[in-house]
Amino acid sequence: MMAAARTYRLLMLLVFPMLPAMAQVENEQESPRIAAPLFFLDALSFWGNDSLTRLDVFVQVPHTELHYVSDVKGFEAKYEVTANVLDADGRSVQERIWYETVQAADFDATVNKKMMSTTQRSLLLKAGKYSLRVQVHDVESKNTAVLVRELTLDNYAAHVLSVSDIMLANAAILTGGRATISPNISGNMIEADSGFFVFYEIYADRSADSVTCIYRIFSRDDNCIYRKAETRAYTGKKMQIIARIDSVQFPIGTYNLQIDVSLPGNPSVAKRRGLIFQWSDIPVTIADLDLAIRQLRYIASEEEVKDFGKATTYDEKQKLFSAFWRKRDPSPDSKRNEFMEEYYGRVEYADIHFKHYLEGWRTDMGMVYIIFGAPNNVDRHPFDYDAKPYEVWSYYDYNAQLVFVDGTGFGDYRLITPIWDMLHRLKNR
Repeated sequence: MMAAARTYRLLMLLVFPMLPAMAQVENEQESPRIAAPLFFLDALSFWGNDSLTRLDVFVQVPHTELHYVSDVKGFEAKYEVTANVLDADGRSVQERIWYETVQAADFDATVNKKMMSTTQRSLLLKAGKYSLRVQVHDVESKNTAVLVRELTLDNYAAHVLSVSDIMLANAAILTGGRATISPNISGNMIEADSGFFVFYEIYADRSADSVTCIYRIFSRDDNCIYRKAETRAYTGKKMQIIARIDSVQFPIGTYNLQIDVSLPGNPSVAKRRGLIFQWSDIPVTIADLDLAIRQLRYIASEEEVKDFGKATTYDEKQKLFSAFWRKRDPSPDSKRNEFMEEYYGRVEYADIHFKHYLEGWRTDMGMVYIIFGAPNNVDRHPFDYDAKPYEVWSYYDYNAQLVFVDGTGFGDYRLITPIWDMLHRLKNR
């Protein structure tokens, strides 16, 4: 059945944009995440005092995600931030609540994707493992978004040499012992054509003449693809460091930045953090361009598949990918391509829920879900004594029931119902 999917690429090119909004999946399943988050979150730990660690919580809300009301100054939006730190047993240890007001001089400022509202609060905590739950609530629209981070806070006072968490920055300067930093909360380095900055602190319970710092960037498969080393004069027990990472541009995807610090005669210590390279106008679910292109198999025409196959450089692939989705943008004047977000949201959902021997998007269930969306009803029969395990997906709009059978008994469900009639009706709706 999967091989047959390739034969109707051209057909689906015509019909997929006509899909209705994503139907709700069964109640026990979560809806797919198909767009950028309402806000970005970063949480970094530093030396607090001899017994506590300082946790800095950064929240960044794009202006485009807020609901505005007009006033005499232009436009105004308000949002509430709740930061709750939970221990390993799920008990609340500390909670902070605060409000922010965003003023926009004109309408253009409310829809400018590059304008952000950034806020930060600090908490003092004992070293240990925690969960940080941050909620942003738009006062006017009542929309709420939540992000959760798992944290391990180090006891910096317990080591001869230790390094704080790493802050990414678009711009930074250290003067008179004070750091002025424009933090990069999202961790997206796609526009760092001229390089970017990192800020961190070194804590050393001994004297030395110098400190050596090595900066490395690792790809997703842990290959080192960038390295820079520097030696600095040792300035005391607590050193604040701002370092520039030279101009780097990598293919879209996730990476790790690692900083190794050493004093003469001491083993080095390391701190690592993630960063990403991702275009601002694509869904956050896309982290690998080659994979994203392969996942177009259900809607790409035969000619487009050939064009992608001929592309040998990253730039060629990127241009083809952008052109592919620009041609299918249902609202080209808006800031988002809703069709692309919908499509890759379904791909992500398929990967989470239908993975077996294959990635979820390549399975028969994943294929059907990506093309038709969520079924209105699922009837499962995993233990019928006179039949192999099977599921029936009902689509009321098509008066259709699709049957998937697990012929091996290991959860490998294959579609046995022809879907040509559904595709025909979808095309002619």
